[in-house]
Amino acid sequence: MLDQVLVQRADHEAAEGNHAAALELYARAWDSRHDEVADKLLDLVEEWEDVEAALEILQKTADGGAVAAYEALAVLLLELDEPEEALEALDAAGRGGRDVALWTAAVLADEMGDRERGEEWYRRAIATGDTEALNDFGVFLSEDPSRLAEAEEVLLLAVERGDLMALGNLGRMHLESDRPERALPWLVRGLDAGVRSVLVPMAECEQLLGRVDDAREHLGDALADGVEGARLAWANFCAEHGTPQEQATAEAEFRRALAEQEPGAHFDFALYLADRDRFDEAVAEYQAAAADGESNAWLNLALIHEDRKDRRSAEECYRSGVEAGDLQALLAYAEFLRQWGRQRDIAELVGQAEQLGADEDELAELRGLTGRG
Repeated sequence: MLDQVLVQRADHEAAEGNHAAALELYARAWDSRHDEVADKLLDLVEEWEDVEAALEILQKTADGGAVAAYEALAVLLLELDEPEEALEALDAAGRGGRDVALWTAAVLADEMGDRERGEEWYRRAIATGDTEALNDFGVFLSEDPSRLAEAEEVLLLAVERGDLMALGNLGRMHLESDRPERALPWLVRGLDAGVRSVLVPMAECEQLLGRVDDAREHLGDALADGVEGARLAWANFCAEHGTPQEQATAEAEFRRALAEQEPGAHFDFALYLADRDRFDEAVAEYQAAAADGESNAWLNLALIHEDRKDRRSAEECYRSGVEAGDLQALLAYAEFLRQWGRQRDIAELVGQAEQLGADEDELAELRGLTGRG
């Protein structure tokens, strides 16, 4: 349970500018990465701007017997994009008796891309009775198109055991698999159960099913509730399905989504701009999206540069997309190389395509482009 006395003392020290003292107190007050201390700790480090000193204090506090401080250390290390070091901190927390199996699974799967070890830790978390583990494991499985049936079984079990968030994730799984008619009933159940975060994917389903008025109503509810992603979803709705008055506000809504730092806003705004032949502005937004980790942005940048006959910039973007793990960028790059008579270079892409999950038809197409069959 969060020690509010320690938190208040830490708040006071932070207000006085005593960063080191405040950081140690926040570390000692740590209960869970989901509570207020995590945000306060990261905000303090950002204000202090002495990351090395912060890491040293957290390590010293943890080694001194405040085992939960290893979790605080892990949070900061993840913020610094140091997942292997974060994993070491979580291991120390686990050895000290903290329940970090589910968090460890997420770091392995999401930050390090080690899905095999990630699955092992998800199963450990389930075995220890973590109430959120089934839902999170179901989402993990749903990220693999070949394991959707398993994902559905796990998420259904999570629902049976009372995890209402799994209702929304069942809906999202079917939506991402282009099955809005199967997604919508689960999202409706989630909303009926009070899970307001389903409002945005529900509206997306309704748009795909031609239920525009229902989508408008649910996006309005999502905006009123401050649901994550609602502003960007509303901007896209205005642009694609809105009345003339709503369409006139679409650009302003995209800019509000950018100001609110909604994930995906740069990419979606770039699409909006490109559809209106505002390519210079679109390029800037795609570049910002790529900097935020949106791998698909590189492909769209490459296509714009190709249309502009800027072959060198196009190739640089294709290569960046491949390096970012975008299979579609790789396939488009192979066609680009074929057009310029560089079949020998295409052969080097086949192995990379396999690693990125290309199916047999895609691999056969690549081999065909090399001229070797």
